[in-house]
Amino acid sequence: MCLLFIQHQMKRLVLSNNKIGDVGASSLARCLHKIEYLVLWKCDIGSEGVSQLCDSVLQLTTHLKKFNLSFNDIGDLGATLLARCLHNIDELVLWSCNIGSEGVRQLCDSVLQLEKPMEYLDLTFNDLTDESAESLSRCVHNISDLYVWGNDFTIAGKYLIRSKSRGSVKC
Repeated sequence: MCLLFIQHQMKRLVLSNNKIGDVGASSLARCLHKIEYLVLWKCDIGSEGVSQLCDSVLQLTTHLKKFNLSFNDIGDLGATLLARCLHNIDELVLWSCNIGSEGVRQLCDSVLQLEKPMEYLDLTFNDLTDESAESLSRCVHNISDLYVWGNDFTIAGKYLIRSKSRGSVKC
């Protein structure tokens, strides 16, 4: 599965709806330096695969423009792993990844450390509550576009996020 034979930078790689799992993610991690847009939607990747991918993202000399891990059960541990390499990701899409308050807190702590605002963060359909809204309100000023549709925020939680935003927020 490794793409090491590719001689030039690959713009996009979409492996959506393929059950590559953690083993496939580990193989893919070895050639991540050749990819700008990586879409791994619904690939049965867990925190072990995310760990391997994040190790590679940390080694990148250029940013991964878009990283989509939607519909993979990465949970809070996977979000915490992604937080380590967030500085090398411009757009992160994590629809329905079973991320809760702890994962969001870790992501937000990393967003606060970014030298320039994150372009896009999508946490639609996760397990976010008003506790997560507190974390998001601390970092949303450093995210250009934030999507958090389909989570369990109260009106007060949504207001808290929107009130601190400088960019676009959809919740």
